Amino acid sequence: MQAGNGSNGGIGRKGSRCITAAVALFAASPAIAATPAGTPIANTATMTRTTDGGVEALASNTVTLTTAEILDVTIAADRATATARNGETVAIGFVLTNTGNGQEDYLVTIGSGTAGLSLDRLAIDSDGDGVYSAATDQTLAPGAAVPLALGQTIRVFALLDGAQVTAATAITAVATARTGSGAAGTAYPNGGDGGGDAVVGSTGATATATTQLALTTGVPTLAKTQSVLAPDGSARAIPGAIVTYRLVASFPGATRGVVIDDPVPTGTAYVPGSLRLDDAVLSDASNDDAGSATTTAIRVALGDVATAGSRSIQFSVKIQ
Repeated sequence: MQAGNGSNGGIGRKGSRCITAAVALFAASPAIAATPAGTPIANTATMTRTTDGGVEALASNTVTLTTAEILDVTIAADRATATARNGETVAIGFVLTNTGNGQEDYLVTIGSGTAGLSLDRLAIDSDGDGVYSAATDQTLAPGAAVPLALGQTIRVFALLDGAQVTAATAITAVATARTGSGAAGTAYPNGGDGGGDAVVGSTGATATATTQLALTTGVPTLAKTQSVLAPDGSARAIPGAIVTYRLVASFPGATRGVVIDDPVPTGTAYVPGSLRLDDAVLSDASNDDAGSATTTAIRVALGDVATAGSRSIQFSVKIQ
């Protein structure tokens, strides 16, 4: 449930109490589609009797319950390791999921094992592409909560200044339900959606994920060479000669969202089927592999490079 009634956003803002063991057993129950929190459950019984005039129906009074809100959450790191470079903003992604049965606000805090790191900058992956963009992704104010509907998943970026990172460290994200947390079965009377109780689920309404942050001082490089084979067997750049370009991309560490583009030079034509990645043939069409080629340019999308190393790209054009 969202915070209200002048809440300061602290955990456990309503008095907690332990519910009966029978209710607490929900933590061990098999996964089924949960009834949304706040749903009223009403029941009326009917009794019939036979009289001289026929069958008469008599209704009982109606009893009503409000479905309690289960407070649960999971959080997972986008990747096990990330790399910081001096002068660059480091965006570390964590995927947050509301696994309870109602609307809930979650407080996300970021910590590390290194003193001096500023860790209060957070952003929402507004466009859902998994890559931080200052232009499109929503920045959160320090201490702001992340509202999530039943079953909703969202990515949160922890933003760090790479200049502050002087050694490898662990970056830890902790997500906690704003309504309350604690041992499974702890209840917050009237704290759930629709005015029902809120009850802590099997996760304790809090979850933790960690990414190991490594430091690198280098930046990726891209080097290009060319070779020429003319129809007469020479290396002269004459009409009909085939020019083969080779690109070597070198990475000093983990690098995100790598895409390499190279235009087809004026006065030449791309040789169909010549695109290679690490000597493996790539298709010219845009499909499931990393490459694509047109009459005007080639593109190879390497995506996230996990570790230090190099990748080579090759393609050919014909001088007109």
